[in-house]
Amino acid sequence: MFTKLVKISLIAFALIVCTVTFAYAITMEGQPAIDFKLPGLFDTSKVYSLSDFAGKVVLLNIWASWCTGCQDEMPEFITLADEFKDKGLAIVAASVDNNAAKAVDFLKGLEAKTGKNLNFTVLYDKDKKIANDYKPRGMPATYLIDKTGKIANIFPGSFTAANIGTLKSAIGALLK
Repeated sequence: MFTKLVKISLIAFALIVCTVTFAYAITMEGQPAIDFKLPGLFDTSKVYSLSDFAGKVVLLNIWASWCTGCQDEMPEFITLADEFKDKGLAIVAASVDNNAAKAVDFLKGLEAKTGKNLNFTVLYDKDKKIANDYKPRGMPATYLIDKTGKIANIFPGSFTAANIGTLKSAIGALLK
């Protein structure tokens, strides 16, 4: 009887945590995006903030080199950056890796593997501030921020060739 009560209590607790986390993510849509100040991954002397991209649609991606979904979607972001190059889209990928060198190694390997240069802004968040502020439900997480600085869409999970059309449509709608 006690074991059953413990199991039920654990399940109830897990449901509450998941519900609160999901509700927070939903309530962020339509809200002003939280500003940040983070160094570039490749050039830590350059510090970026969300306001540097004012007036643009911003695709903010929270990722890590150890995350297979993150690894899978990076080539898609290179293609997106090319496709929307002069149309007002800024792609900003914030690495929350514990070790910046691992993120750098992954991205350099990606360039070698794909034969394409990284063509978007990559930041390093060693203190995980952006993850604490945006509270992604998992890794990777992508936030589309409209030209006025409000969070328009939140996309948990990774993008592949099979589902990138959803993201392209959302970007296109915001760029109109």
